[in-house]
Order: sequence, then structure tokens, then C-alpha cells
Amino acid sequence: MTKSGGYQTGDGAMNYDLDMPPYIQEMADWLDNPQKVHQCNFDHACLGAEIMLAMQRSAVEGGQVALPLSSGADEQTLLKAKLADRPVLVSCDQNKKEFGLA
Repeated sequence: MTKSGGYQTGDGAMNYDLDMPPYIQEMADWLDNPQKVHQCNFDHACLGAEIMLAMQRSAVEGGQVALPLSSGADEQTLLKAKLADRPVLVSCDQNKKEFGLA
């Protein structure tokens, strides 16, 4: 589900052949025209990162965490300490290679 494209189907994993060309084109458009800001610009990326950090913190703390985050924490270390030591499940062979699991 996307804001611009609505409901879409697929395998739910990044498909580099299909997903990267429009992403790269958006970057090129932004370089050519500063008014066409890329959707993954720094400000927007920071919002997404804060949401992911809050989700990790919520899992560690066992409850909801309010946004914006008001204190710093090492969410990755906290989450790793809480999770069971199991192999990572990957969605495709490309991810095995990318995460050093191949």
C-alpha cells in the first residue's frame, strides 16, 4: 500500500530490477530541479528512522512509546538482548548475499 500507488501486489520484498529505476529517476529529477524533492530526503528519512526506533523501543519495553522520542537509547543493542538467538529469515537470495548469509 502506498500513498501514490494505492494497493499493489507483489512478493513483499525489494525487487531491485523493478523498484530501483523509479527511485533513481526521482533522484535525477531532484538534481535537475530542486523543487522536486526526493521522497527519501534527509528530513523525511529521519521521520521514518524515528518511527522504526520507537517500534524497536516498544518491543523492548513491552508497550507503546510516544513520538517524538524524548530521550536517546541504543535500540539495536536493547532489542538484540531481548530477541532469541535464531537465524535471520530472508525474503530472497539477494538478501542472503547482502546480509552475509550466503
